Amino acid sequence: MNMLLRSKGKIGGYTADIRELLTSSGVYALASLALPLVALVLSPFLTHTLSRTDYGILAVLTTATSLLTGITQFGLNNAFFRAYNYDYESREDKLAVLSTVIILLALSSLPLALAVVWLAPWLALLLLGNSSYSNPVRLLALIVVLQNLTVPGFSWLRAESRAVFYAALSILNLLVNLVMTVIFVGTFQLGVSGALLAVVVSYGLVVICTLPLILTRIKLRFRRDISWNLLSFGLPLVANLVSIWALQLADRFLLSRLGSLAETASYTVAYSLGGILGVLVLSPFSLAWPSTMFAIAKRDDAVALFRLVFRWYSIFLLFATFGLMLASVGALYLFFPVSYYAAMPVIPIVALSIMFFGMYNYFTVGISIRRKTWLAVLLTAMAALVNIGLNVILIPLYGSIGAAVATLAGYLLLAIGGYIVNQRLYPIPFEIGLFCLILSIGILLYGCGGLLVQMQKIDGIGALIIFIGLFCLYTGMQIYLCIHSSSTSECHVNLSEKA
Repeated sequence: MNMLLRSKGKIGGYTADIRELLTSSGVYALASLALPLVALVLSPFLTHTLSRTDYGILAVLTTATSLLTGITQFGLNNAFFRAYNYDYESREDKLAVLSTVIILLALSSLPLALAVVWLAPWLALLLLGNSSYSNPVRLLALIVVLQNLTVPGFSWLRAESRAVFYAALSILNLLVNLVMTVIFVGTFQLGVSGALLAVVVSYGLVVICTLPLILTRIKLRFRRDISWNLLSFGLPLVANLVSIWALQLADRFLLSRLGSLAETASYTVAYSLGGILGVLVLSPFSLAWPSTMFAIAKRDDAVALFRLVFRWYSIFLLFATFGLMLASVGALYLFFPVSYYAAMPVIPIVALSIMFFGMYNYFTVGISIRRKTWLAVLLTAMAALVNIGLNVILIPLYGSIGAAVATLAGYLLLAIGGYIVNQRLYPIPFEIGLFCLILSIGILLYGCGGLLVQMQKIDGIGALIIFIGLFCLYTGMQIYLCIHSSSTSECHVNLSEKA
């Protein structure tokens, strides 16, 4: 009887935790869904309005913005969740965490922004080969400050599980960016500066909506003990973020230098379409996961629950990768100028890369729980070095395809390294065999479909029908394998209980 009650308690606990994770992820997904919808309007608009060279310049400046925000945030966007949800219990301490984060971000952002404004002509020459782009570089500095000041508000809403408020604010941010871009670039013809100015307005709105609200709830004060807690966890992640930047964005900078700005523009469009998986799946999950992960870690049956979450997360990731990859190829042909079509083969390679990054994100469970963030730094640094090295070798030979292959190699290495490290720190019986089987089937089906279309010279609706059929076949095979695997697992559990 006691065993039965414990079993029911575990099942109830599993259900509650997974339901909370799915609910939070679902709400966050609504916000993430707005991003590709806005991008579906914004990217074609910019590619039709700006020249390929100007769009390439915008891509390089966006890349630089990501690097600067990653450095100046000191890893606080991740450290906040451990401190707020795991290390401190009292309400007073939690509010002190929020206050300390605001002060640290202000201290890191403002001096760097002033330096960028002062050195703008030199930075424009370094990044773009032309000092006449000083004003866009100055706008970049303002974007860094405002984006960093959105971190406390967005992080606090996530930590307090106010997913609806978070989603509404995120969607508002994207819509304002869309409208302002159309006005500044389309109506006022401000070019690259107009696109950046729209980002300034959208982040400024988020700061206005969150920072005053937070400041009315807390006493703005600096706690040294909390600062040490945050920085000791977050600072090692800065190197990790720089490495992630190198994996995700350095290829654009290298392509602009080793190739051309026009080729960088085409690659950026293809990369954005192939990376839609990160927006629709990885982003909502990663927003909901930190709080849920640390809550699961406190449970006695944490390992079993981590295994269960991985099973369905990885299977859904494979399903989404295949479907969104096909949808992205269709979007390229439907909404973008013909001059961008040459980068189409980049899309499936990037989609596969982002899928491996999603796997790595889950494999960092042990690193986070055991507080071994320096291992994440080593892993991402290793993958980034491989990626950059391959970019330097492959871009001169194969252009954008070489950049995409280098990215895939880096992410694959990162996922394998993350799995090995996790199994040493915090062993979890992941169902890697099932994952690899379903992945191999997907690659085989997509490859056969592409070969058939190419050999028979099928295009348009005919090619679309073939790939839709392959997607349906892939989905059916996934369902069969999952059901068969579940039955096998239950059988093993029953035999173990009898033994």
